[in-house]
Amino acid sequence: MDELRLLKKLAFLLAMPGITLLVLLPLFIKEMGGSSELVGIASSVGPLSFAIIRLIGGAATDIFGRKSTFVFGTALYTLGLLLLALSTNADLAAIAGSLCGAGAMLAMTSAIVIVADITGSPETYGKLTSDMALGGIVGSIIPFVVLEFLGNKGFRLSFLIYFIVSLYATLLSLKLPETKPKEARVKFEFSWYWLMAVIVGSLVATASGMVTPFFPLYIKEKFGISATEVMLAYVPSALGAVGGPRAAGYLDPAITLIAFNLLGSLGSFSIILDSLIMASLGFALVTAAIGASSVAQDSLVAKGCKRSCGLMVGLYSAITQGFMGLGSLYAGFIFSSSKDSVFIQSTLLFLLASILAVIGFIGLRYLSR
Repeated sequence: MDELRLLKKLAFLLAMPGITLLVLLPLFIKEMGGSSELVGIASSVGPLSFAIIRLIGGAATDIFGRKSTFVFGTALYTLGLLLLALSTNADLAAIAGSLCGAGAMLAMTSAIVIVADITGSPETYGKLTSDMALGGIVGSIIPFVVLEFLGNKGFRLSFLIYFIVSLYATLLSLKLPETKPKEARVKFEFSWYWLMAVIVGSLVATASGMVTPFFPLYIKEKFGISATEVMLAYVPSALGAVGGPRAAGYLDPAITLIAFNLLGSLGSFSIILDSLIMASLGFALVTAAIGASSVAQDSLVAKGCKRSCGLMVGLYSAITQGFMGLGSLYAGFIFSSSKDSVFIQSTLLFLLASILAVIGFIGLRYLSR
């Protein structure tokens, strides 16, 4: 299908800054004198402030169309990258990072709905998520090389390069066809599939919001390594980012949520062990769990909607991303005084998500009889 091929290309391009934003943005903010609290706020403002916009954006795909909403999201994302390249202080960098997060969430919401219109299969979501991960891996080469030769001055150049790539992707997104069905409407369509995705997804999102922005700061401070060495510590997570979603596409969504969140719990705990190798491998498991869970949750939501996929995807996304923001905000305020507790608490959240997925799996089997 032409629209899926184009969407996969856009996913690859737009995801190129992904890993770098996760790794470099906290370091960039700290480099300009920002506190760990500001890092937490920067990681949470986007999800919290724009959760309602993501909900409205999901409904907008049912009203105005999937394409226009996607283009708007990519444009906002591109603007954030430009502001990052031009940032003169930590506060502006935090705002720019939040714009990137908001734009990315809006574009991703639209993409989920487009796939739901076309197929909604876990395999399609898995491949799309895997392509995004691959784009992030390829994109991470840019700052690795630039920082090696230019030092901390390479932060801005990296963001500028990403801006150019994202601008091209935004123009390319204008070629997307409109997939909104004629019978689409804005109406709440409850399903047990949707409820399971929201409950489990909220726990996973909270754990993700705690671990993801603070992992680079944690290993940098604990092991005394440089920014480029932090990037190297992400190498194992590349396999998890690509392989986790791809594997999830071939499994029952409920089984994915059970198995991969157990891996996420194990990985989160491994981060606090006194070994950089174990921390790196642990984060790889967390990355695989987050990606695989996202695939399973997206496919569950798509399976439960008929005429209001935009609204239901937007509502699910708003709730889970709101919890991600709360996780980042909470972790930001406890990280300075208790770094290990951030990862211990995320370990328990992943474990609880897996337990609830077991209950949901049994419940869905019972209801389907």
